Amino acid sequence: MKITKEIFDKAMDFDTYDKHVKDLFAQGKTTGDDQSQKFIDFTKLGIQRVKRGLKTTVIESDVIESLNRTKAKNWVLITEAWCGDGANSLPVIVKLAEARKDINLRLILRDANPEVMNSYLTNGAKSIPVVIFLDDDFNELALWGPRPQPAQEMVMENKAHPVMSPQDFKIALQKWYISDQSQTTQHEFQDILESFE
Repeated sequence: MKITKEIFDKAMDFDTYDKHVKDLFAQGKTTGDDQSQKFIDFTKLGIQRVKRGLKTTVIESDVIESLNRTKAKNWVLITEAWCGDGANSLPVIVKLAEARKDINLRLILRDANPEVMNSYLTNGAKSIPVVIFLDDDFNELALWGPRPQPAQEMVMENKAHPVMSPQDFKIALQKWYISDQSQTTQHEFQDILESFE
């Protein structure tokens, strides 16, 4: 099921999503089907990463120029509160959307919307986050996700030839996000937005 205006209008804006996540966490819960302690702990980390990212992310001026020219004014982000890649990408996506007043960012929870998620699989998997770029008439223009390309290559390489434990790999991936400081995501979005000018 592709994104329609009806689906878009029912989706959450960032403030609603953020409050929903924090309210659930305060009740010892998280978004999605897995309510295990592990996923609740991931959600705690995610809340901290989003908060820090919103404080520290600065959108580059040339990226803002691309945003100002784009016809992709409706963005849908599929994510979950426990998703590490989602927590690292969400702040920069929010800041990118805020850099132009008439970009509308909406968030959809993966597990609550399986029909939508199944239309945006990555190599057959429900990998998140995924951003769908739409024009004013809700025509799909492009996709981004489930993580910046260098991070995706790290994940695929470690799956094919595991050299680290899952825990060590999560640490290595997080270090990559911290050192990159959202630069790759900004430039990947810029490339996407310029591809259909």
